[in-house]
Amino acid sequence: MRLGQVVIILILLSLPPSLVWGEEAKPAKVIVAGHVGSVPIVSAWLMADPLTDPTVIPARAHAGWTYEELYRMVRLYFPRSYEKLLEYEYMMLLNMEIIVLRPEQQKMLYDAIYQDGLGGMQTRSVMSVSADLSTAWAQSVLSDAFPNDADVVISVDYTWSGPMRVVINTNPQVEPIFKPYIGLPGAESSFMGYGTNLAIPKPGAVVTTYSVGPYRYGYPGTYPDPRFESPGWIPHTMYWQYGRGITWTHQDMIGGYWDTGYNAYAPDMVVAELLFSRGRKLPEDVVIVHWLRRKFSEFNSAQLYVLSLVDFIDRFGANTASITEGLVEISDAVHEARQLYLNLEYQGSSEKMEEALRRMGGLGDKAIRLKERALLWIYVVEWLAVSGASLVAGFALWTLMVRRRLYREVSVTRISSSA
Repeated sequence: MRLGQVVIILILLSLPPSLVWGEEAKPAKVIVAGHVGSVPIVSAWLMADPLTDPTVIPARAHAGWTYEELYRMVRLYFPRSYEKLLEYEYMMLLNMEIIVLRPEQQKMLYDAIYQDGLGGMQTRSVMSVSADLSTAWAQSVLSDAFPNDADVVISVDYTWSGPMRVVINTNPQVEPIFKPYIGLPGAESSFMGYGTNLAIPKPGAVVTTYSVGPYRYGYPGTYPDPRFESPGWIPHTMYWQYGRGITWTHQDMIGGYWDTGYNAYAPDMVVAELLFSRGRKLPEDVVIVHWLRRKFSEFNSAQLYVLSLVDFIDRFGANTASITEGLVEISDAVHEARQLYLNLEYQGSSEKMEEALRRMGGLGDKAIRLKERALLWIYVVEWLAVSGASLVAGFALWTLMVRRRLYREVSVTRISSSA
C-alpha cells in the first residue's frame, strides 16, 4: 500500500459516519466561532463526540490573526445562505468579536434562532473585558437572542477577577441538565476566576449554575436555588427560550471551570446544553457516557497512531495489507458503536468500543513488529556496508603500512657539486 492509499483511508475513517455508510442518524452540525484560543479546545471536544459535527470559524483578532484573515475565514466557512445555515442545529460563540460577522450575517443567526429554532451558546457574558468589544456585542441584534442582559452589564462595573465557587442549581423546577453531575469531581469546584465577567439574567432566564464569590451583586434568575443569597450569587450558566430557539450564556470563557484539569466533565456539560437546546434526550447515567466519549477519543488517537506506523512501514516496502484490512474491519465495528450511541444505546455502544480498542491495540502491536522487522533488514544492510568498508580500508592499511608489500623506497636525487 502506498502513501496515497493511507491518506484515503485516513480521510474515510475521519468522515462523519453518515457520509461513509449512507443516510442514518446524523450528528448535529455545529458552528464554533470565536476566540482562536478557545475554538480549538471546544472543537476537539465536539470532534471526538459522535453526536456533533463542528465547523470552525476563527473570529477574534488574537495571537497574530489579522482582521483580513478573519474576514477570509468567515467568507470561506460561514453558511452562504439562510437555507445552508438551517442545516446546522447549534452555534457556539466563544468570546468572539461580533464585528467579524457582517450585519446581515448577524441577522441571519438571529432569525434562525427566533424563527427556526437554532440553538446557541455564547461565553464570557459580553464577550470581552474590552469596552469596545463588549459594547459592539451589546449593540448587535444577535445579543437580543441570548439570556444575558448585555445592555445592563456594560452600564456597570462588569469585570471580575477573584475567588469563585460554582454551585449547581438544585431547584426542582429547573430541568436536570446539570443536576446529574452534582457530586462528581470538579462539577462544583472552587478556583480563581478566569475570564469572568458579570452576567445578569433577563426576565425568564433560568440559571443552571451559580458563581459564588465576594460579588457586590446577586441575581437569582427564574427558579432560584433554595440556597441563593444576595449579594454574592450571580449566574454562571443560564438559558432561556427565545422564539423557537433555546440559547445559553456562560459568565466565563473556556478555561478555569471549563478546563478539564479542573472539571473533567466540562465537555459533557457543554454537550448537555446542546442536547437540551435541540430537544434531544439527556443521558441518565452521565458517568458511563463520559467514559464512552473518552473511548471514542482514545480510539481516534490509536487509529492515527496505527496509520502513522503503516505509512512509515510502507516506505520500506513492507506488506501492510493485513493491517489495513484490519483497520477497515474495526472501522465497521466503530460505525456500529457510533450508531448505537446516536440511538442512545450507551451500554451496547460501550461494549462495541471496548472490543474495537482491544483489536486496535492488537493491530498496533502487529504494526510495531512489522516496523521492527523492516528496520532489522535496514540495520543488517547498513552493518554489512559499514563492516565491508571497514574491512577493505583495514586490508589496504595493513598492506601498505604494515606489511609494506607494495612499499618501495624512494631514491634520493642530489645536485652534483661540479655543476
